[in-house]
Order: sequence, then structure tokens, then C-alpha cells
Amino acid sequence: MPTIHRHVFAGEGRFNPETLGQFDDAITAAIADDDCQILLLLGEGKNFSQGLDLDYLMASGDKQFTELCMRVLARLLDAPFPVVSLVTGHAFGLGAMIVLASDYSVMRSDRGFFCLPEVDLNMTLTVRMNELVCSKLSPKAIRACLFTGERVTADRALELDIIDGVATLEDLEALGLATAAPMMEKNRGSLAGLKRGFNQPIIELIESDENDGPIAAPDFS
Repeated sequence: MPTIHRHVFAGEGRFNPETLGQFDDAITAAIADDDCQILLLLGEGKNFSQGLDLDYLMASGDKQFTELCMRVLARLLDAPFPVVSLVTGHAFGLGAMIVLASDYSVMRSDRGFFCLPEVDLNMTLTVRMNELVCSKLSPKAIRACLFTGERVTADRALELDIIDGVATLEDLEALGLATAAPMMEKNRGSLAGLKRGFNQPIIELIESDENDGPIAAPDFS
């Protein structure tokens, strides 16, 4: 049996400094374990991850937090093992971006949506979020997800090539392991280097000092 690390996004899977720190620690622990062959990410109940903790953001006014979130997600992009999102329920906003940052994603067949809701919240993506989303989604998927805010079901996500498979909740982990099997047990240094090379434009922007504010809309006045 492969050495498996798991991280569960508790409750609604919303990110604030505490929950982001737990996620970052889980990635660190997996990387530090030379025997780790795969990292599985999953949620609880009807959720995978509902994204940012908006209550925290509104109360704190923390304008650097989304950048910090993206820096943690960037660690998945060159991890020395496959990262698999087991999408056990709703994946909204930053939760959907975790799906995109994973090497493989499989989604529960009977519950949950993949959704980038910014257009319906009268928001734009930050610079770093935009780079990840536009690098990982096809033009067809961008039109469906980013420009309309569609709540994408598992079958629709598979059609749009957002995910790699669909299964019942009971079979989801087995499907995730089987899907990632060809990447497991590869040389860690080689795999990490190849992944970083493939994802280099995203990683370099996320790790840069560039301002991470929302992308401004054109002036139509």
C-alpha cells in the first residue's frame, strides 16, 4: 500500500488564518515525509471547501490574506508527489482553485458544485487567482465558470475537463488513488522539478512581489 497523507477541510472548509495554517502544515508534513507517495484533499459533509472565510475578511480588513492563500496553493504545484482533490461536496471560490491546483481531481456524483461565483458577487479575481484559473481552465470552461458563475455538477465538470473522474462517495478515494497511480512512486526530485517547470509561470507570479489587488475593470465612462 502507498504511504498516503490526507488533509480534511473541516466544516464548510472556509479559510481564515487558522485553517490556512492547518492546510499549510499538512503540506509541509507530506513534503517532509520521504515515504509520502500521495496527498489526498477532502472535505466534510456536503462541502469540499467553500473558499475564503468572508466573515474573517470583513472583520479584519486583511488585504494580504488572499495573496497568502495563493502562496500556500502554489506549494501544491511543485509538490514531489501527486496531489488529488477528492471533491466530496461544494467547491466554491478558493475551494475551486484548490481543485485546479491539484494534479488530479475526482468529484462526488450525487452532491456538490464546482463554482467560481465572482461575477455574481460583482467581483473580479486577484492577479494571482486569475493566473491560476486562466492557466488551468480551457476557454470553454472559462466561459462556463468564470464569465457566468455556473454551478457546475460533477458530470458537467468532467465534460469541461475540469476534473478527471466521477464516483459515488464510497468509491471516491479508490478512484482518486487509481487515477493518480501512474504518477506515484516516481523520483521525488524529478517529479517536483518537472511539475515546477510545467507550472513555472503561475508559480513565479504567485511567488513574486507583484501587487495582488483585484484586476480593475475598464473605464467605460
